[in-house]
Amino acid sequence: MKFMKIGTKPDTFYTEEATRTVISDIPSDLTIRINNVCFLLHKLQIPLVPKCGLLQRLCSDADDSDIVTIDLHDVPGGEDAFELCAKFCYGITINLGAHNFVPAFCAAKFLRMTESIEKGNFVLKLEAFFNSCILEGWKDSIVALQTTIKLPEWSENLGIIRRCIDSIVEKILTPTSKVSWSYTYTRPGYIKKQHQSVPKDWWTEDVSDLDIDLFRCIITAVRSTYIPPPQLIGEALHVYACRWLPDTTKSRPLHSSGSQTEESREKSRRILEAIVSMIPSDRGSVSIGFLLKLLSIANYLGASPVTKTELIRKAGLQFEEATLNDMLFPSQLPTDQHFYDIDLVAAVLESYLVLWRRQSPLPTENSHIVRSIRKIGKLIDSYLQVVARDVNMPISKLVSLAEALPDVAREDHDGLYKAINIYLKEHPDVSKADKKRMCRMLDCQKLSPEVRAHAVKNERLPLRTVVQVLFFDQESGSRSTTHKPESITRARQAPIEAEAKEECDKKVQHEGTKSSSRVTETSEREIQKRMEAKMVRGDSEKGKERKGETNSTAKMMEPKQVFQRRSSR
Repeated sequence: MKFMKIGTKPDTFYTEEATRTVISDIPSDLTIRINNVCFLLHKLQIPLVPKCGLLQRLCSDADDSDIVTIDLHDVPGGEDAFELCAKFCYGITINLGAHNFVPAFCAAKFLRMTESIEKGNFVLKLEAFFNSCILEGWKDSIVALQTTIKLPEWSENLGIIRRCIDSIVEKILTPTSKVSWSYTYTRPGYIKKQHQSVPKDWWTEDVSDLDIDLFRCIITAVRSTYIPPPQLIGEALHVYACRWLPDTTKSRPLHSSGSQTEESREKSRRILEAIVSMIPSDRGSVSIGFLLKLLSIANYLGASPVTKTELIRKAGLQFEEATLNDMLFPSQLPTDQHFYDIDLVAAVLESYLVLWRRQSPLPTENSHIVRSIRKIGKLIDSYLQVVARDVNMPISKLVSLAEALPDVAREDHDGLYKAINIYLKEHPDVSKADKKRMCRMLDCQKLSPEVRAHAVKNERLPLRTVVQVLFFDQESGSRSTTHKPESITRARQAPIEAEAKEECDKKVQHEGTKSSSRVTETSEREIQKRMEAKMVRGDSEKGKERKGETNSTAKMMEPKQVFQRRSSR
């Protein structure tokens, strides 16, 4: 940062309440009123009026002996900027830098402190400092540009904004090998001493200090001057969002109704919508994690439907790249009792599926389309396993998300089974109807032998689900010992299985109408006996076609042990 010192006299200005005056033996004959502050100054004894064309015109009708009072409430920069101009006229030392240049320059222009009034006037010195120091410096240009937000019209008319933006953009476009000025770069794990070369995104943190409208001007100017890599623009947007938007990844933010908080939320909404509008259309310009984070923030801030829809669309395009951690956001609705924002994931998944279904209608097993949807299937099942631990998670939301995936998305149902088991473990009071609703999603044929072995012993599952697992487990075991074609085995097993299931369903419905005291082990034993009889008949038919009937019949009788364990409990 560069500074300019003007004047040699010590500061003799002092303030008493709302009055600012100069220590002098000469009585004051000029009063300048700006807002609520009065300046007690001198017209001619000190070269104040001779250096200011505006004051010359306003004092032209007054005699030298008259005390003149002038109101300058519209001076740009207010009383502080006027005091800098007054000190310059008095020859008092002032320090100018990028932080106070803009108000001083605008006030000097307002007071007409130009060369046509007096040689070596304030405007000339300020212009020289602006050209030789501020515009030549990287951080000076950014600080000066940021100060223009308090005087936007004056800064625009005097060309300050345009010239600062041109200077900043010129430095951004400078090859990294020629970057010699100081810049801020505080990425985690980055140590300047260990890196000889300048990173391509060296400029993003300093530019993030700007107001959103000025930041947009910089990004627009960079993109219109040359075609930067989309990822570079995306990184600048990511840095700016981290700098100004609330973090909704850790915990649920407090919703306050205070006016100051609402004002802050409105500012954040404006920033969010601007950032979303600047995201390059190129896929991968920003990460899926960043898009999901913006969507979570949009839900918290109550952003416009247009903004949310655009974020969901962009996230759907890149959903295949997401990880589990990218999706774990707390719900931003104050009415939600559950912690995780499962609706956010459901919305993005729906957007992804719309795009997925538009692709090849008959995808092959090893095609990219199938690999993509199965990757999503594993991701969703992993997510379900996490949110299932939420004690307040409604079963309807869990089932809705699980059922949203098409059948091809799950090569096996092991992950879905784990999610269901976790939910039943964390929610012991779930009703029988809800248990059936959850377990109806399971395809027992897609369970691995290890998971089937666990399911058979799982007392949290409905009886019907256990029966189904037993049948498919028995069927797979029978196939492995006989080596017969799968179609024959299923054809012979299907009537037995269907009849047993039908009787099992009738018995389960009958049990639901009775009181808990009458639901005893008798019903389970009765089901067990009927199932064993049908299964023995099926085995006897198979025994006519192959040897080893005794071994096969013994294997088919294994379910009896499971039912005996359930009955004894």
